[in-house]
Amino acid sequence: MLASGLLAPLWLAAFVLARQLTPRDAKSNALYLDDIEPRDVNLKIISPAPDGRVPLFSWETTSIPPQQLSGTLQSKLGAVGQFLSIFEFADVDVSASKTTPPTYNLQGPGNCKVFPGDVKWPSPASWAALKLVTGGALLKPLPQASVCYANTGGSVSAAKCQAMAKSWTDPFAQLDDPLEMLSALYQGMTCQPPAIFNRTNTCLQGGYPTYVVKITNVAQIQLAINFARNTGIRLVIRNTGHDFSGKSGGAGALSIWTHHLKDVAYLPTYKDSSYTGSAIKVGVGVQGFELYAAMDKLSLVALGGECPTVGTAGGWIQGGGHSPVSSLWGMGADHALGFEVVTADGRLVTANKKMNPDLYWALRGGGGGTFGVVTSVIMRVHKDIPVTAVSWNYGTGPNVTAATFSAAFKDYLTTFPEGAKNGIYSYWNVFNFGGAMTFSMAPYFAAGKSLAETRALIEPHFTKLKSLGIPVTPKYTTFPGFHAAYNASFPVEAVNNKGIVTASRMFPKANWATPQAFNTMYTALWATIESGKAIIGYNISPTWARGGKQDTAVNPAWRTGIAYLITGFPHADLYASGAELLAERENFTRGTMESWRKLTPGSGAYLNEGDRIQPNFQWAFWGSHYPRLLEIKKRYDPFNLFYATTGVGSEFYEVRSETGYPDENGRLCVKARPEMYFAEGPEYVEGSEDA
Repeated sequence: MLASGLLAPLWLAAFVLARQLTPRDAKSNALYLDDIEPRDVNLKIISPAPDGRVPLFSWETTSIPPQQLSGTLQSKLGAVGQFLSIFEFADVDVSASKTTPPTYNLQGPGNCKVFPGDVKWPSPASWAALKLVTGGALLKPLPQASVCYANTGGSVSAAKCQAMAKSWTDPFAQLDDPLEMLSALYQGMTCQPPAIFNRTNTCLQGGYPTYVVKITNVAQIQLAINFARNTGIRLVIRNTGHDFSGKSGGAGALSIWTHHLKDVAYLPTYKDSSYTGSAIKVGVGVQGFELYAAMDKLSLVALGGECPTVGTAGGWIQGGGHSPVSSLWGMGADHALGFEVVTADGRLVTANKKMNPDLYWALRGGGGGTFGVVTSVIMRVHKDIPVTAVSWNYGTGPNVTAATFSAAFKDYLTTFPEGAKNGIYSYWNVFNFGGAMTFSMAPYFAAGKSLAETRALIEPHFTKLKSLGIPVTPKYTTFPGFHAAYNASFPVEAVNNKGIVTASRMFPKANWATPQAFNTMYTALWATIESGKAIIGYNISPTWARGGKQDTAVNPAWRTGIAYLITGFPHADLYASGAELLAERENFTRGTMESWRKLTPGSGAYLNEGDRIQPNFQWAFWGSHYPRLLEIKKRYDPFNLFYATTGVGSEFYEVRSETGYPDENGRLCVKARPEMYFAEGPEYVEGSEDA
């Protein structure tokens, strides 16, 4: 176990690396998008049909109507009867039926999904049939780091292993891999490069899926869904593997890998009952940096993630999706006009205000990997706007005491109500390296603001810093449009952080309503920093009105919040037992995070960056929307096919981890005593936050 005096500097250095939160200057080695070669997507211009329907992408037209399944099997396999039972569509059409009794298809022992080695595990002939019928798209990949170990039967290469260890935190070295989970802790860390972590001197599959279907058309998704539903195996959905809680993996699972569905189509004119204007149709594999570049060619802005390598149309938008322009235009989910989605019965359906409106509502914030496999989303877009970005940093030192640093940080927090009012999105962090504290802003993002307007908002804070004797030289940069500002201002964040646990919380305007409320909040936040933890924060205000007054499943806590904060801790010794690691984790959840929850009664946290063992996750991630979401889940997935940890309906399942730690390295089974939803505040009323 590491000595406590060394622990904080080491883990904080890892946390800095994982988030790449350093202002851009001559001393910074952070990677930015304008430092790398751009990667284009397939961009084209389309028009809706006379009836208003938006054309499908070519790979969406390659689908299988249920009545044509026998013909497909005959043409691909040369036979029907012996394979029909594993590929047939569900008898019930979930988009038409509202009263389907729930089923579980638990063919494994102990009320579990069937698992490798079980009697009911699909036969080699069944897997071979899946490979043939999907046109060879079925993969059985080894973990990347298997090149470092001799036990897997794969090729071993010391040179490849060494190179992999050096690039292990580089997202561009990971994102095109069919298996990699970028929060390695939740894979079980069973096959890491030995220089990173090596518990057993072997590489095990752990929480990585067993099989992967590399999706290039909708028919492959339908066949994979039917195969998993009919055989009782676990199914997961993955694009980039970014999910903070490990939702993109699962031991013994079949994975639907959507990463290569990268088309973008521009609709100059789109019209429905609540919107008329420009829109785009985005394939589910498109990542944020790819979408931003495509929109720049059209002088438009589409909402995407702060992290450039996150996929846009998958878990990001389905989980709500905050963006660098959220304080102007709301959440990503507010911009979704319609989805194409393959539901649990294997059918491709459209979800919008007219067709499957309840599913449409749920997909706009109800969480990814839960209601179906989205193939594309139609989104509202905005005309491009200029941006002013500001970065600065300071820290303790010979002339700046911890008390002075605290006064400076506290003063910055007092700017949040004005920043929220003016559409600011700021991204900052505070670290405590064993008593040496740093503050970094990267960036203060003033979309639609001139240099003069931005100075007027933030210069009073710099005046305060000067009065405290803190030397700061802020860097102001103006940009003609969003894309250039984004590329130069937001770093490419590293991945595969080693053993760091994080959790989040939204802080509402009420915490700034009175001096007493603000001071109480600040005391608790400063205690978090003094305890050696970091805070990564955002000044952000995606209100219902700014989002276009949309009826969505987005967590209501986003609508009242003006600060979104993340903190975390490192496991002291990753070689400790699962029980010891879990005790550490529970102390964090019931300690630091409980103090944050008490500061913000009735508020919540962000599903996509939440605590995997979040108490009453149903309220924390969805507030009073949860009961409605659960009913929609029961309707559209009566088979309990889709499971995502802390997702809607996940309270009825558990992963029985090999070590007892909350990760994906174990069987997925029915939970004997589910922890049910309870309300922590009043029913949300749209617009109630916009006083």
